[in-house]
Amino acid sequence: MSIEQVEVLVPVPILEKFSYLLPDQFKEKPPMPGSRVIVPFGNRDLSGVVWNVGKNNAPKGRKLKYLIEVLDSKPLLDKESLLLADWASRYYHYPLGEVISYFFPPSIRKGKEAKFAEVKFLELTSKGEFLNVEDLSKAPNQKKLIELIKEKKDLSQKAATAYGVNTSSINALIDKGFISRYMRELSPYKKVETPNRNRTRKKLNEEQKFAVDSIIKSENKNKVFLLNGITGSGKTEVYIRAIQEVIKKGKQALILIPEIGLAPQAEERFKKYFGERVLSFHSAKNDREKIDAWLGASKGLIDIIIGTRSSVFMPMKDIGIIVIDEEHDLSYKQADRFRYSARDIALYRAKIKKIPVVLASATPSLETLNNSLQGKYEMLNLTKRATGASLPRYIPVDLRGKELKEGFSDELIERSEEELKKGNQILIFLNRRGYAPSLICKTCGWLSNCDRCDALMTLHKRPPKLQCHHCESQKDKPKVCPSCQSDDFLSYGYGTERVEEFLTQRFSKFPVLRIDSDSTKKKESMNEYIDSINLGKPMVLLGTQLLAKGHHFPEVTLVGILDADSGLYSADFRGSERVAQLMTQVAGRAGRDKKPGKVLLQSYSPDHPQIEELINGSYESFAKNLLKERKSVKSPPFAFQAKIQAESANSYISRDFIKNLINNLKKSKAFPKDIRVVGPLPAIMEKKSGVYRWELNTLSGSRKSLHQFLDLVQASLYSPKTSKKVRWSIDVDPLSSI
Repeated sequence: MSIEQVEVLVPVPILEKFSYLLPDQFKEKPPMPGSRVIVPFGNRDLSGVVWNVGKNNAPKGRKLKYLIEVLDSKPLLDKESLLLADWASRYYHYPLGEVISYFFPPSIRKGKEAKFAEVKFLELTSKGEFLNVEDLSKAPNQKKLIELIKEKKDLSQKAATAYGVNTSSINALIDKGFISRYMRELSPYKKVETPNRNRTRKKLNEEQKFAVDSIIKSENKNKVFLLNGITGSGKTEVYIRAIQEVIKKGKQALILIPEIGLAPQAEERFKKYFGERVLSFHSAKNDREKIDAWLGASKGLIDIIIGTRSSVFMPMKDIGIIVIDEEHDLSYKQADRFRYSARDIALYRAKIKKIPVVLASATPSLETLNNSLQGKYEMLNLTKRATGASLPRYIPVDLRGKELKEGFSDELIERSEEELKKGNQILIFLNRRGYAPSLICKTCGWLSNCDRCDALMTLHKRPPKLQCHHCESQKDKPKVCPSCQSDDFLSYGYGTERVEEFLTQRFSKFPVLRIDSDSTKKKESMNEYIDSINLGKPMVLLGTQLLAKGHHFPEVTLVGILDADSGLYSADFRGSERVAQLMTQVAGRAGRDKKPGKVLLQSYSPDHPQIEELINGSYESFAKNLLKERKSVKSPPFAFQAKIQAESANSYISRDFIKNLINNLKKSKAFPKDIRVVGPLPAIMEKKSGVYRWELNTLSGSRKSLHQFLDLVQASLYSPKTSKKVRWSIDVDPLSSI
């Protein structure tokens, strides 16, 4: 078949694929699906991805434009990647042209050449081949370089300078015509490397052995496992052993982690097992590092990729297993634009490739737990800590009627002091960064409200400023009240900065490490904190949820949860699930090794049924009770949900947009009868980042019906008639209500 046109995906918010004619110079070797091309689009040239090739079938009278340039001689994306992109576009009702762009690092997405960094190499010219080196005896450096090139056959300029040859000697030989300099792409990864097999292997207990064997037996099958292990039960060791078998067969592994802060620790641990062919991939990497990791994985030069959410799209030459650590974590769900769940994308990717998936968590999401209880996933339980240590003991502290010192009860202060004097580490958990959640004028009651959000601006002390943690707006801390000119302010509430100040004064003999998103902005800061903690010296660790996830701190014997009530009375129906997960995870940092652990849980509601359930039962019993509640009211996971949101500079415009949308859709004969519509309602935080948000929540007992409804929504929203005054979004399986 002679190829005359190509169908191209362009990264624009339009549902269509665009057809272009092939100029004569590309017809002999046309670009294949998965290759990048440059095409004219409107008044600009864009980098797009070829979706299909064929004969010119444009309707009569429609003139197609010509493709400008072919960027890749071979496709960068394989058939499975294209299938995954197509499914993700249909499932999340998001334009395929924009979805496909997520499969590339930013610069390759924009059209940069997909190759490793080019390095300067030196070679002999034909004139240099016949040179008698003795003729250079008066220039020993030049003579040395000619001898090196003849000996090494393959010499980079960097290597030549390492051998002591200076740049002036190199340039002199080039000027004489004896050598030439050329650029060559050079992979930073070795093709074959023997992993460090001398590492002492940990002995597995019976539960771990069973889990490893079950995963290994599922090779070349699309089987999903829930590795449901209590904190410290050795879940990582289980999937390391399973991955080891995959690597032995020449395949690759993808491990998803929820936070960048977990990457250094995970990468170091895996390199001890598997050598240097292990790489992390996340947003803190620079452009060159991202390209090298992407190319290394796609060419099969990397065995294991450890990455955050976006790594799920990484093309890999022969992927054999996917692991999603802390599978319950909210970080796997993108909150804007293409609102995908990396966990669910990974599940479908594994289905296409017919490979196993391991979902690991001590606090699995209710969706995952329900799928396991229904037999869709195989549950692998780890009920004992790998070190033989017992689970930490919960000690509730009733705050009612007690006077607190900067958020601390006397009991928490006394027990903290005891543990530090014994040479242990303690961890204080407060999921609120900054100095104080608000600033109040004591004279007139002025509050530090954000101008752009229905929220208060948080007071930060270093440097002194007010910052909104929703839109990131900042202001200088006022010297006088904007309302009454008084200078008498109250810093209301506690943040990690304020608690750090108190702990530094109260436990002055011991270092205090504050770990939150403010203190870990620098690239290597998290590594430095982990290294300090791993020295094992007595210290106070203070942090937000960054400290709750996946870290192994063997010297931590006490965890203090300052505000256990936070989130218990949330307007979000998922609030109690999240509080339980977070409290269980942070409690699990205590007593992970030989020393027993305690968890002091400060609460004004110690007799709240959910707190009592966590203290006296387990996360699993708590989750099963929540599942019963969800089932009775037919909410997820017993219904499928989508949220349509509209935002504009005017609340009424947003409201009317949603109202008109649903009223028009209900007139359609294709409107599914089993769709439950809630709304239009203002978002829990109606005003955010300067816009007013209204939403429509839709639920159905049938996934098929929900997507039929969303097809109608999508067709309506992408219509040219849609108001340009409103920005809208479709969120399938939403996890956040803020």
